Amino acid sequence: MQRFVIRLLALGASAAIAMGATVGAPSDRAFGEPLESATELPVIVRESMPATSNAERLVERLGGRVDRQLPIVDGFSATIPSNAVEDLARSDHVVELLPDDRVEMAGLLDDISLDDISIDDDDDDLPDLTEYDELAPDVVWRNAIGLDALDGRYTGVGVTVALLDTGVSRVDDLGDRVLARVDLTTDADGYDRYGHGTHMAGLIAGDGTASGGRWAGVAPEANIVSVKVARWDGATDVSVVIAGLQWIVANRDRYDIRVVNLSFGTDARQSYLLDPLDDAVEAAWEAGILVVVSAGNRGPDPGSISKPGDDPFVVTVGAADLGNTTTTADDRAAEFSARGPTPEGHSKPDIVAPGISLVSNRAAGSTIDAYRPTARVDAAYFKGTGTSQSAAIVSGLAALLYEADDDLTPDVAKAILMGTATQFADPAGAGNGLVDALAALTAVETETYEDAPANQGFPRSAGMGLLELSRGSHHVVADIDGDGHPERLGGELDALGLPWSAPDWTIDGWPASAWQPLAIENIGWENKSWRGATWTGVAWDNKSWSAGSWSAVPGWDQKSWSAITWN
Repeated sequence: MQRFVIRLLALGASAAIAMGATVGAPSDRAFGEPLESATELPVIVRESMPATSNAERLVERLGGRVDRQLPIVDGFSATIPSNAVEDLARSDHVVELLPDDRVEMAGLLDDISLDDISIDDDDDDLPDLTEYDELAPDVVWRNAIGLDALDGRYTGVGVTVALLDTGVSRVDDLGDRVLARVDLTTDADGYDRYGHGTHMAGLIAGDGTASGGRWAGVAPEANIVSVKVARWDGATDVSVVIAGLQWIVANRDRYDIRVVNLSFGTDARQSYLLDPLDDAVEAAWEAGILVVVSAGNRGPDPGSISKPGDDPFVVTVGAADLGNTTTTADDRAAEFSARGPTPEGHSKPDIVAPGISLVSNRAAGSTIDAYRPTARVDAAYFKGTGTSQSAAIVSGLAALLYEADDDLTPDVAKAILMGTATQFADPAGAGNGLVDALAALTAVETETYEDAPANQGFPRSAGMGLLELSRGSHHVVADIDGDGHPERLGGELDALGLPWSAPDWTIDGWPASAWQPLAIENIGWENKSWRGATWTGVAWDNKSWSAGSWSAVPGWDQKSWSAITWN
């Protein structure tokens, strides 16, 4: 495994990353001194002027080669001699130089010696999900959850699901049912440059237009409101997620939002009774919105549930492994699917849904699309695995429930989903079992649920805990002071670099207009934007950035479909 030193500067500066490489133990060579025997290094080059090809020509002059164009990041991948790294990084033609290999960020210090470098032996706490890339698309999941048995009686028409994710690209399967694209990033357009949000939207509400109906989602006539909180690298901060939830609550009536899908999670262990992110999802719940959260992909160890999936109020969804067979004997919770108990001893997940090798819409040219070409299915679709996909299926099913009965409360909807689930022969990690669309809709139609609402007796979160403890080990770097040098975002500062005030963000303290200066809102696919500041661009810091997601090796080490926290 090669070793790297990485130094991050702001986008737009010259020479954003300086790198040195060697093999084996660190030597006494001073940083920047050429190696006696140059090693070939795979890199990603972001150009200051992409249209000129100056950076490509420089790579060739330095003895390297250009491998592929990457317009999603205004650059290209290349292979260069290790002793050319410093010259390339210092060029005015280069905005940013990134390792195209599995690495560990060494930090943001101005002076870094080779002694500071550590090898990423892939020994973090996340399972390796690359094995699932080799599996065929799951073609049994609709039948397994009783969706096909509904014979199209419910389609989610008139119901809106808010998707708090990485944005949504325009795809045929969603038509004009994306009512709004809200963007809390510097992209300010709502489009999906990472590729995760589009996949979720398709599972929730795609109608299969591009595949003749073959790869349709659960609620093919439901509406989507996309709230984008992460850019091309998937990086975001808890404070941005909370602001996105606040926007959803403030605009619930405007778009008739009944469900929010949240596939973001951290490994934080702060009690939900104090945690500001838990308080935010409870605020949405209190506002009459069913909150569906992915359990996380850090299983199967006990206590591995991600936050805010640890909150007892939300519907926490784990992933089911159906074996892509019609028999139920082999059905079980997926090995990677996180499970409880939570720090307070609550059992999680609540239910499971299919989560392996699911086909949904592809965000062409996005990060994961560029680096996982083997996961593409036909021209318009993409195959993915994780509890994110499972949560999306449940969000789509919830849209069907609200179509059947618009008067359902979140507590009752959750009780229906849990009470009609089918338990596995091996219940470990599966909560109440596999969601059953037919049984759930039958319960709504026959009104056999009224006496058993969920969440009775749980105390609400006060939300007065620390923002830093809500992040867990997942931090981003951001140039919050505007000096051209990103720093690790931590402590009680939000992504705007402003002091975090817990009382201002508690359930009772949310002013309805507080989101407005922070968001850019695009109505449908038109660009009619609110004026105001956007969140500072962020990137992952050394503790949570796995550059396995930048590997050119076939089968891209996807981890959990994320820059760590997109579960």
